[in-house]
Amino acid sequence: MKKLLFLVFFLLLNIISFSQYDFPYKNPNVATIFGSSQLMMDGVSKNIPINEYTVTLPWVQSVPNEFWYNKGFKFSLVSQSKKAPLIFLLAGTGAAHNSLRNNLFQRIFYDAGYNVISISSPMNSNFVINGSSTRMPGLIFDDSQDIYNIMKFTYEKIKNKIDVSEFYVVGYSLGATEAAMVSYIDEKEKVFNFKRVFMINPAVDAYKSAIKLDNFLDFPPDERAQKIAEIIKKIINKIVKGSIPEHTLLNVDTIFQIFSKTKMTNKDMEELIGGAFRVSSIDLNYITDRLSKRGLYSCPSKKCNMFTRFKEVNFASFGDYVHNIAYPYFNEKMDEHLSLEQLLDKAKLSYVNDYLMNTDKIAVVTNQDELILDEDDIEYLKKTFNNRLILYPYGGHCGNMFYSTNVKAMLNFLENGELKNEN
Repeated sequence: MKKLLFLVFFLLLNIISFSQYDFPYKNPNVATIFGSSQLMMDGVSKNIPINEYTVTLPWVQSVPNEFWYNKGFKFSLVSQSKKAPLIFLLAGTGAAHNSLRNNLFQRIFYDAGYNVISISSPMNSNFVINGSSTRMPGLIFDDSQDIYNIMKFTYEKIKNKIDVSEFYVVGYSLGATEAAMVSYIDEKEKVFNFKRVFMINPAVDAYKSAIKLDNFLDFPPDERAQKIAEIIKKIINKIVKGSIPEHTLLNVDTIFQIFSKTKMTNKDMEELIGGAFRVSSIDLNYITDRLSKRGLYSCPSKKCNMFTRFKEVNFASFGDYVHNIAYPYFNEKMDEHLSLEQLLDKAKLSYVNDYLMNTDKIAVVTNQDELILDEDDIEYLKKTFNNRLILYPYGGHCGNMFYSTNVKAMLNFLENGELKNEN
């Protein structure tokens, strides 16, 4: 009887804990746009020492002249003046190492006493051109091997500038999924022996999550190009307010930050979220097609501006990338024919499932209303991580990761190895 009462009391404590979760945005679309690119806590330093680096990675082929503006792999270092732990920070889908969200994480970690090396997403153009061993991202485990090799290379580059006590990994969105796989790889190679790994809003099945994002702009085939063109053009015009300079780079962070000051309906927000991620997928389709010389897309002139290129690529989705470029490419390179499902196993967390279920160094936080997950994904996380998972009641996709409660929980786990809801 006492055990039963204790269990009921324990469950009530958890319910009370989450009933006190005061994150202000209950709508997942609002949270995703308005919360994901702003600090929602006080006392974080605005100016921190950030050093930018550009390196040539030995396994990467020369950069075609077409991409002359994007030569060299870029990363950044935030360093402490004394011996301190080092966090490798892995960016979300398509984000650069110096994106707004990475900068906010850098400021938080710097104040908490960590060195930070920030690494772009394998879906980011700079990584695709200058960091990927295949220049065809999407098999997340293979991308994570590239990330791990980059971790080794970048640390070797800057290790005489910092005094490191131990190593950590933090990733958000797709970067969180990659963080889990990087940790698995390190268990084999044991270069860093990561002390702890923190995953924020991971994709459980990267392909399925990508399709969910594609479906935010789900129009009939005969209307698709025109409808998406209107949305993308509205986004671009809002940002650049006029002519579109050649090679202008847009990203999810920039788009969300600018539109967070705009009043929108729920439909407007869904189209904005879909449009923001579609910009990343268009860039991915175009660059990988050009690098692999598949010839699906072309630029009408050497000075093809951004919107002309977007129309040439027909506003291609992540699904288009997988089916039209990546899957044919990998099938040609492999000795045996694999189905798409077999190939995409490397894009699922379950690819390293046995490791994830048995390591205590990894913790996960996500939201019940997460846009890139479904009920099966949530159940997978519960079963796999058990008490190493915090499932917040709301926050959308990465919308609450800079909220004070979430930040406290993250820093407490990194420092003490304890995962608890910090109200």
